Amino acid sequence: MRVLLVSPLPPPVGGIATWTQILIRELAASPETEIVHLDTAVRWRAVTQTSTAARVIGGAAQAIRDYLRFKALLRKATPDVVHLCTSAGFALRKDLLMLRSAASAGVRSIIHYRMGRIPALAQSHGGEWDLLRRCTNAAFASIVLDRRSNRALREACPGADVRSLPNMVDVAAVDAVIGDPVGTDAGSDGRPRVVYVGHVLPSKGVGDLVDACKLSGVALRLDIVGPAQDTYRNELKDRSGGKVTLAFHGTLSHEAALRAVAHGDVFALPSHSEGFPNVVAEAMACSRPVLATDVGAMPEMLDVDSPEPCGICVAARDVKALSEAMRRLAGDAELRAAMGARGRRRAEAEYAAPVVTRRLADLWKDVAGRTK
Repeated sequence: MRVLLVSPLPPPVGGIATWTQILIRELAASPETEIVHLDTAVRWRAVTQTSTAARVIGGAAQAIRDYLRFKALLRKATPDVVHLCTSAGFALRKDLLMLRSAASAGVRSIIHYRMGRIPALAQSHGGEWDLLRRCTNAAFASIVLDRRSNRALREACPGADVRSLPNMVDVAAVDAVIGDPVGTDAGSDGRPRVVYVGHVLPSKGVGDLVDACKLSGVALRLDIVGPAQDTYRNELKDRSGGKVTLAFHGTLSHEAALRAVAHGDVFALPSHSEGFPNVVAEAMACSRPVLATDVGAMPEMLDVDSPEPCGICVAARDVKALSEAMRRLAGDAELRAAMGARGRRRAEAEYAAPVVTRRLADLWKDVAGRTK
């Protein structure tokens, strides 16, 4: 079976790009599946450049380029299935054109929504929601990352085939980098170490994290890994008021970022919006407790509604709740160890690359009309 996969690859580093790398690597030796890949990575602007004008103008140019490349590959590769990854937003117009082109060529398509904003969009009834519904109805099947998104999309598009599929983590690759997933030199300076990995942006809740560390009253070290604009980095330093030991590491290799997570006491991702962040699954594979927000798939990932969660979720933008959770984790080494161990087990059972890849391959066969 030949699959035309439309998704980004690094650089820049990001959740969807990491997922693409893992998937292509997993299927490289598969005799049953051939991946034809169209790289849609944004390379014309820095990931921290969020100007709306720049995104509209540059994004429109890239959308045209991606669409023309897609049409050419559709003719040349003659795929059995098109798998289209999207973070929605401005890209949905291009996505809809691709889905319609695939249908015109007689190729069944899957649209894979790589974000957790679907429930919020369903409430807004705006233009983006209308485009998302049209894409869902144009695709043969749709993939979402969490239960809330699945429910919202099924209610809005009753005839659509909507599936839930988690992202994946390469547990073996994580272990090869960090060694013993439990062993760590964290806290060697006497301060609990909180680690953040991602784009250093207000929308990722990094400012909330600095404020929460300050408000917690605990002597903490906060390691921030990821690209940041100088102005925002300076703003975060000012917000810390000297009461939090901040360490900015910039963009690290994937291996170095994993080692930073493994050497921490708590991994934190207080985003205002997320889908299914790979970095959280990687932190779980590193046996680290996760402090996150109640957005996207993160509550499900951390199993927070169970008696044995893998971390703590608080409401997005709630600095007080974030600081209280930080204080709780920082002061209880046994709780951190228990949550980290549960996270490791959950990563192996639910999110390991071979497990998720098999589920995806079964979906491709189903969509292509083949028997499993």
